[in-house]
Order: sequence, then C-alpha cells, then structure tokens
Amino acid sequence: MLETKIMLTASNIMRSLHDLKDLFYEEKFGYFEFAKEITVEADEARLGSEAPLAKINSFFEDAFNSSCEGIMVKSLDVDAEYAASKRTDTWLKVKRDYLEGLNDSLDLVPIGGWHGNGRKAGWYSPVLLACFNPDTEEFQSVCRVMSGFSDSFYTEMKEFFSGGKILSKKPPYYQTAEMPDLWFSPELVWEIKGADFTISPVHQAAIGLVHPSKGISIRFPRFIRSVPDRKPEDCSTATDIADMFQSQSRKMDVSIED
Repeated sequence: MLETKIMLTASNIMRSLHDLKDLFYEEKFGYFEFAKEITVEADEARLGSEAPLAKINSFFEDAFNSSCEGIMVKSLDVDAEYAASKRTDTWLKVKRDYLEGLNDSLDLVPIGGWHGNGRKAGWYSPVLLACFNPDTEEFQSVCRVMSGFSDSFYTEMKEFFSGGKILSKKPPYYQTAEMPDLWFSPELVWEIKGADFTISPVHQAAIGLVHPSKGISIRFPRFIRSVPDRKPEDCSTATDIADMFQSQSRKMDVSIED
C-alpha cells in the first residue's frame, strides 16, 4: 500500500526531507512514487481553526478514495522519533473505521483461528469469523480479525476454545477458502466493525448474491464486544451483508470476469 502522510513540521526539517528525495531517481507512476504529504504549520493548527481541518479532511478523503488504509499524522518536532511497538502522540494512525466505519456493526461467529506469533504467541490470533446463511444452513467466512482484543480477552478465548470446542477437521457447513490452524465449533457471537466491504475470492459470505463466484469481506475489521444474548444461528446473515455492501457510501466495482 502506498503510504500517505501528513507532516506537522518545522521548515528546516522539511528542507532535510527534500534533500533526501534528491538522492533518489525520479518518480515513475506505478513503480516508484514518493508518499504524498501535506504540511500544516504549528501556527495554522490552532484549536477551532477550520481551514487546516478542511485541508486535512480533504487530504484524508483523497487517500481513502485511492484505496489507502488511511493516513499517518506525524510531528517532526524535537524528540518526535518513531518508536517501534509503542504508541505516542507524535505518530498517529487515522483510518476510516476510527472515524465512522460502517454505518452498522455485524454480529459474527468465530469459526477458526491461527496460532499467534511474537507477543501473541500462545494465543489465537487472528480469528476467522463467519456470518450465517439460513437458506443453506452454512457459516460463511467474512474476515480475519486481530484488532480490538485485550490480553485478558485473548487468555479467556484460549481457555474457552479448548477440548471439545476444537474440531478435528473443517465441518461441511463451513464455507470458506481459508485454512486456519484450528477449527472452532460455532459457540459465540461477536460484534465487529470495519472500514467498508469489498469483494473477496477467499471469504465466501453472501457468495452468489453480489458476485456469482466471490464472497464479501470487511476491510480492517475490529472486535467491539461479545454478544452473549445471541445464538450463532441468529448472527448476521448472508443477505444482511449483501444489503450492507450495496448500501455503503463507497461503491465497489464488481467485476464478474474472473
């Protein structure tokens, strides 16, 4: 993904960045391009000032419409260096789902998971989620989710999906091209939000309702909460997802050639 940036910076740092660009070859569209950027000077960015906010919103919309995940808001003041795996106020990620996301959330069922790596070793991450198609009585995968979980929730999930809740093989009523490390029995319902819907050759939610051979998936899904008062068969349906895909404000091009 081509990263899109906003830089809140002093003029001398901007000169250094331009000097750095001079060391590279000229841009070639589709092959080598510099990240796009705009600058909002500190004296512009006063609380309540509408002009810089409109400038940033316009830049964000351009990034989103170009299929970028979002933008990075960076301060290049003194001591504003990047720190890996550490959240600070000097480097902020802004994505569509952080601002508004889907108009409605989805209630989905965890049907599988992968063994986590790194800090998440010993837990299940990501987790495969599915909707339900009452016409075929199948759970159809929608997305992998690995955002929005707390460490305590990861621990509870690992304890819950154990023993008889771990299936020996993929059930015939699970419809997906994904191959997780473990298959879960359909037991829980989770509320999920994301940025928008997209056509997917892997996830098979609502397959045949929008595209004849592909399903629908959610971009940048995030766990919101557990929904203990709903049964798995009462989760969001394939028709629900197809309707939400058609009604989303950002229209997707649905090609049926492949």
